[in-house]
Amino acid sequence: MRKVLAVSLSALLFLSACSGGEGEAGKSAGQDGVFDSVKVKVKDQETAPEVEFDAPLDITESAAKIVYSGDGDTVGEGQSITFKFVALNAEDGSVLGDTYADAASALPVTEDLKKQDPVLYEVLLGAKVGSQIAYAFPDAQAASSEAGAEQPTQVMILNVLSTQDTVTGLSPDEAAARNAEGNLLMSSDDVAALDSEGKLPKVTFGEDGVPSVEIPEGVEEPEKLIVKVLEEGDGAALAETGTVTANYLGVSLRDGSTFDSSYERGEPAEFPLAEVIPGWTYGLAGQKAGSKVLLVLPSELAYGDPAGGTAPSGPLAFVVEIQEVK
Repeated sequence: MRKVLAVSLSALLFLSACSGGEGEAGKSAGQDGVFDSVKVKVKDQETAPEVEFDAPLDITESAAKIVYSGDGDTVGEGQSITFKFVALNAEDGSVLGDTYADAASALPVTEDLKKQDPVLYEVLLGAKVGSQIAYAFPDAQAASSEAGAEQPTQVMILNVLSTQDTVTGLSPDEAAARNAEGNLLMSSDDVAALDSEGKLPKVTFGEDGVPSVEIPEGVEEPEKLIVKVLEEGDGAALAETGTVTANYLGVSLRDGSTFDSSYERGEPAEFPLAEVIPGWTYGLAGQKAGSKVLLVLPSELAYGDPAGGTAPSGPLAFVVEIQEVK
């Protein structure tokens, strides 16, 4: 979590002043009283708040405090939040940057967070969506100095945007066990039924050979991995332990937005099939070189929901064009 916050400041976006209401402060954890002077004015959820405090703040221990109480859903154990934040210099209160122009980050409020950062966990658990949480730790300067340039101690004001139940990605062992039980892949008959009902992503290839994907209305996250061969090749079959060279397009099943495309990069990717997400491992195993395949992955066979870091969240669809297998 600490590294995520620090690294997210690599591209700073400076703020304009904003106005709005002041919320009530809530519970705190860690260094006592360090955030007592913090005042936050919130305009809306799309704009970084205006933050004031009596500088300098002497950060000697990890600390977190709800400095503006929201009125949305309550964050529960095992759920994940999405958030954006603004970072300030603890020495003089100046704004260092914010992430409001970027996509929201996700953070699971789980036992793992409790072990890694018990102070932040304690304050997040039970907080309400819309809350603004002041957060700091004494080694923030070291964590944010990845390029060797000295950075000031940071105070982050985290804006809790949403909370939802967490779907974690299956581990390789879990996926293998599910596959051995026959509960990983959707049957070909069920895939054909969805296709006939118009409930699968629609794939078209342009004259240049680049695919596009349309997500029809009513398409839902599948319970199992969907594999549809769009065009069968006549090359060697890919083993679960093999290596594949392929062009691919990845889109969100929820809105059809593209999150990755080797076509855009202009060259195929090569990777061991055993080292990718389970939806790829078991969706491509057995497919032949020269094949074009549609994969529709439930969240647990992709990166989870929400996903960690910059990985795409939720169910995903891929068009994969297998060029070579080893």
